[in-house]
Amino acid sequence: MKARISTIVVAAFLALGACKPEVGPIGPSYEAGAGILGTWELTMVEQTDVTLPVPETRDVSDLYLDAQNKWVVAFNSDSTYSVNQQGPGFDVFGNGGTWRYNTPEYPSELHLTQDSTVVVLPLGNMPRSIDQHVSFLYARERCDKPSVSYQLTFTRK
Repeated sequence: MKARISTIVVAAFLALGACKPEVGPIGPSYEAGAGILGTWELTMVEQTDVTLPVPETRDVSDLYLDAQNKWVVAFNSDSTYSVNQQGPGFDVFGNGGTWRYNTPEYPSELHLTQDSTVVVLPLGNMPRSIDQHVSFLYARERCDKPSVSYQLTFTRK
């Protein structure tokens, strides 16, 4: 009886193994971070009050998008960036400078250098060359404590 059960179990495993589909190519690979190159226009801003016991997020895009000027930033392949148009509110990007990732293989932060000042922006998503959106997180402090953070979403122009 045991030999019969063993034979059935082995036959079942062989049958399941024979039905395994072959995996083909899943598409082209993309270099990490290469998608940031190009010109980007600010299209959405979300503000989060991190001082509350339960942080509250509000869409404040109208303040930035209804202005006469919208932020337009161009990232170049020579690791420089320029601000073609600066919008209202806080000044994250300045007039331009150089950019780099914290780790080129697995980027999670964008480091912007303007003169001697370095601004670190965590990435909301890693833009591939086919992606139309990229977002950055910008945190502000008050009295040396986090007070508000912004998620800045840009669309490729």
